[in-house]
Parts: sequence; C-alpha cells; structure tokens
Amino acid sequence: MPIRILDAATVGRIAAGEVVERPSSVVKELMENAIDAGATAVTVEIKGGGIEYMRVTDNGCGIEPGQVRLAFENHATSKLQSAEQLDDIRTLGFRGEALPSIASVSHVEMTTRARGQDTGVRLNIDGGADLRVKETGCPEGTTFVMKDLFYNIPVRQAFLKKPGYEGGLVGDAVARMILGNPGVAVRYINNGANVYHSFGDGKLRHAVFAVYGKATAEQMVEVDASEGGVRVYGLIGVGELAKATRAHQHFFINGRSVRCPMLSKALEEVCRTRVTIGLYPMCALNLVIPPTSVNVNVHPNKLEVRFKDEIAMRSACERLLATAFEGERVLQLGPDRPVAKPIERVATVREIVPQPVEPPPAGKPAKVEIPAGEPPKVEAKPMEPPKAATPTVEAPEKAPRQAVRREKPVQMDVFQQVMRREIEKLGATSASALREDTLSGYEPPKVRAESAQAAKEDSIVDDKKPTSVYNNAEKPVYRILGVALKTYILIEADDSLVLIDQHAAHERLNYEKFMAQMEAGRGSQQLLTPMVLRLTSREMALIQENLDVLRDSGYDVEPFGESDIQVRAVPFILGKAELKPAFMDAINALNRLKNATIDLRRAEVAQMACKAAVKGGDALSEMEIEDLIRQMLETGAPPTCPHGRPVMKVISRRELEKMFKRIQ
Repeated sequence: MPIRILDAATVGRIAAGEVVERPSSVVKELMENAIDAGATAVTVEIKGGGIEYMRVTDNGCGIEPGQVRLAFENHATSKLQSAEQLDDIRTLGFRGEALPSIASVSHVEMTTRARGQDTGVRLNIDGGADLRVKETGCPEGTTFVMKDLFYNIPVRQAFLKKPGYEGGLVGDAVARMILGNPGVAVRYINNGANVYHSFGDGKLRHAVFAVYGKATAEQMVEVDASEGGVRVYGLIGVGELAKATRAHQHFFINGRSVRCPMLSKALEEVCRTRVTIGLYPMCALNLVIPPTSVNVNVHPNKLEVRFKDEIAMRSACERLLATAFEGERVLQLGPDRPVAKPIERVATVREIVPQPVEPPPAGKPAKVEIPAGEPPKVEAKPMEPPKAATPTVEAPEKAPRQAVRREKPVQMDVFQQVMRREIEKLGATSASALREDTLSGYEPPKVRAESAQAAKEDSIVDDKKPTSVYNNAEKPVYRILGVALKTYILIEADDSLVLIDQHAAHERLNYEKFMAQMEAGRGSQQLLTPMVLRLTSREMALIQENLDVLRDSGYDVEPFGESDIQVRAVPFILGKAELKPAFMDAINALNRLKNATIDLRRAEVAQMACKAAVKGGDALSEMEIEDLIRQMLETGAPPTCPHGRPVMKVISRRELEKMFKRIQ
C-alpha cells in the first residue's frame, strides 16, 4: 500500500480523539484554560449529560480580538514558547490542542472580551470548518458554548453512555477542579439544577464542604508539612469517612489534578490501621514540588505524571502525611480533645460580573450569608457538672464540712493499697512525702477524718454511684457510667456520652504494646514444651521463605523432619490463647502478603497475634475498666483497632437532645 500524508480534517479528528473522549474531558480542558487565564469565578452548565449542550463561562483575561482565529489553530498556545519550557511547566494546559479538537467534533460558539477592550468578539465554528468572527458586546472574560458533541462522528457518539452517566462524570470533573482550586468560585448547573456552588475564598475545607457537605468537611484531618523541596498539604478522611473505592482520593501536583498510584499507596500505608479493611481513605491532597522533578507530558490528557525518583518521593510523602496524626491518643478527653473543625460563616459566592457593594448604614452590621440549608452555628456551652454527683473539692481548712463530701475515690491497684496500709500502720500524718504518681488516690488523715461521717452517710449511694476521675484542678474529666452488653463501656465526658468497644480497645493497646516489645527485641516467650505441627509442602515452603519475618514477630520456628516443624517460642501477647490456630492464621496472612514488604508482613503477623489474644464479651471489673481507660488516655495510637474498626463513638449532648426532640 502506498504511503500518503493524511489530510487536515483526518488529522484534526485523530487529535480530537486523544483530547476529547467525552463531555467530562471537554469540561476539564475548558476549566483549565479559564484558571490559566486568571479567572476567579467559573460557571459550568450542561444539558443532556453535556452531549447536547455545554457552557463554560469565566471572568478571566479573555482573548485579544486579533488572536481569536489563531486560538483555533492546531498547536497554538500562549503558555509555551520553547521546547526547554517542557521541563518547567507551571500552567495547567500547554499543548494548544483543546480548542481546535473540541471545535472539530461539535458546534462551537465562543464570546470573549479581553481586559481593557471596549467590545468583545463572537466566534462560530462547526466541525472545525466555516469559522465566522464578528464584533459584539459582552463582559470581560470568555464564554464557551458547545452543542451536539460528536455530531459528525456517529461511531464515537454511539460509544457514549446515557446522559445521566455522562453528567455524573462531568460533575466529578467539576468537583476535582473545586478541590484543586479553592480560590476560584465554581458553579455547576446540570439540566437547570444547581449541583455545586463553591465559595472561592481560598479555604480547602470550604471547598470540601461545597462538594461533600458539612459533616464530611468538619471531620477531615488537616495536614501541612514540608521536607526539603517537597510540601504536602490538604485534608484526609479516615474512620467513618473511608469509602469503598478510591474514587474519592483527589491528588493535585502543583495544582494539576492527576491519577497518582504512588500518592495513593503512600496515603493508604499511613492510614492502614485507621481505616476498616476493604475500605480506602478519602482525601484532597496537594503535592508541591519543583516542576523539574516531575514530567507531566506522559499522558495525552495529562492525567498521569512521572517522577524522577519515585521511591524517594514516596518515602518523603509517607513521612509528611504521617504528621497529620501526630499527638493522637486512643482516647482523648478534657479540653485537649480534638473536635470537628466548624465550618465558618461564608459570604455569598462571587458572581461572574462583580456587583457594586454598598456600605452598610452606620451602626448596622453588614449582612453575611451562610450556605443554603445549613442552620446558623450555635456555640455549645460546656455542661455544668451536677452538684449532687460531682461536687467541687476545696481545701479542707477553707471549705465547710459539706463541701468535703466527695464521690467514691478512684480505685488503686494492689501495690497502692498495700502501700496505703503500711503508711497507716506507721502513723503517717501526711501523704506529701510520697510522690503523687506513686500513691495517687491517697488522702491525708485529716481529710479522711473530716469526711468519714459524710462517707458513712453516703455509703449505700456510693456503691452505686458512677466513678468520677479528677484532674489536677479537682474538676471531673469523665465519669464511668457502666458497661452495656459486656462489651461497651459508657463514659460521660466533655458534655458528651462516650461509648468504648472494650474488645477493639484491648486489641489496639495490645498491638501497640507488642509492636514496642517487638522493636525492642523482647516480643516472644519460650514454651515449656515445644509445639509440633504437621504442614503441607506449600506451608513448609512459605515458612522457609519467611523465617526472618516470623522470628522478628516473636515466633521461634525450626524444621522438625520433612513435614513437621516445632515452635519453641511465640509472641508473648498470645498468653493462653490457642497457639495452633493463631500460628496458622499468621501463616495464611504471610501467604496473602507474599509480595508485600517485610514491614507489612511483620505488621500483619503482629495483628494476628493481637486478634488471637483478645476476647469479646469478657466481664471487666471496675479496676480493669479504669486501667483500660488510663492506658487509652496515655497510649499514642489511632482511635481504631489494628484492622481499622473504631474504638469509640462520641454522642454529644446536642445530638442526644435532638434525638429526644428537646431541640430542633
């Protein structure tokens, strides 16, 4: 067959196929152009899924009248002047193919007016041909209207999905642009209905609010950290915000929305124990790096990037993302307890054509609008402790007798009780000589004598009163109300009701303890009688490949014949658990993770050990409950079990009052 040069129309359609896949790709290209043009407000409107009609309006710099025709020529761009700039891309678009590609497969009308010009220009083009230009009046900026996508390529049009599906993809594209550009006010209209309306105030949390709603925006965790020339900032959603797919992971590199498996893996590794197995964390994360460190020109739609050193970049991102969870505890109560970030009052979104604002009359505040459908934020006042249940304890010499009465003191462990009896035998008159952390809960005899009668009077009530725990200021931090269904510990704290899953809490605490012991080389205990197990050839091969991992995890395993092994030591945390099932679970976990890193396999074995050691439904004594809560308050770890299940739930007083219709 002879070699021929393709005609311009065929070349245009081939190029359009690379840039224009469906309506959502058109929206992406036009919104990127608007942002590169300096727009602070963009409106996107579609009908029929964007196939029938699409309009993108911005208040950017517009196009000069003499360059309107040139903008629809192939490879015409104002963002790139030389090949050297390909290594230093600082704009969202640069290839100059968007406008001619869109125009070659649809009917296009563009109206634009450059800043400083008295009039604008209207351009019409059909299927890449018959271009008409005339002068017109219009506001500064650009309005791009596209109709009948792929009208001249029926085969491509037949491969489009139903309008509802295509409209959903357009909405996803707009949502990504909102999250990646919180400083731009974006409105998205689908078949006459307002879907998104962002504020454009530059705050990412408000952009998340516009896309996902108030509850999600308030619960997401903020991260902003830098290392060398790398900065990561944005919001992360874990726990109840985790999703069934990765569709809600939004990554931006130097402002460009991309699909980035490297960032996704780094995020999931950091959030591995904070998300239930099978779910994925959601996020809106921005990675800022030198443009020379990344190649954005490796995908026709610029959706994928390539790093110069991906391994080093992933390690840096993991370290930076981990800073979002620094200082967290399994349980946090009191004034330092983290609360949801409230969504601030936000002024009305800026319109495409700014309207003059009249100053408010003297003595009257300016009117501020808040997002539709959201009630005004009401400041919750801290709940006053019940006087009868949690009286304030003053110094004995200054307070009247009735003020000395207090609830049943916190139970002391066995060592403290022995120490107290020994001190009383010696006739000690004060506890001041002892360190508070050695004898917490001990009262000087003077106080005990003054309160003895009161304690006697309340002895019947005290046995049934919830335990109160006091801080240094002698004000209640929390009260243990009891245990429900032998599993859920109930606590009153911070004007809220806290429910703790004792099974999940035990598992998290045991896991943290075991990992610390394992890192210190003290994570195993010798068995009095070695355990001999017969395994299949596949299991034997798996153990041979992972002897180092098992040893680091606390197991001492060695072959014992051709088909048997003997286990001489097990992780100390297994205690009296069934050793054989626990060991086989660990082997199965290694089989699932045979291609994973050593650290991940070691962590999986530790999780299996913890899971085998913890039993649900065990009845805990008051002392055990207090010790569990104390460890939760002290242990630095996520408020989830190692498998991502939540350890606790907090129900605020406001939620309870709404539940019982006390408030609206």
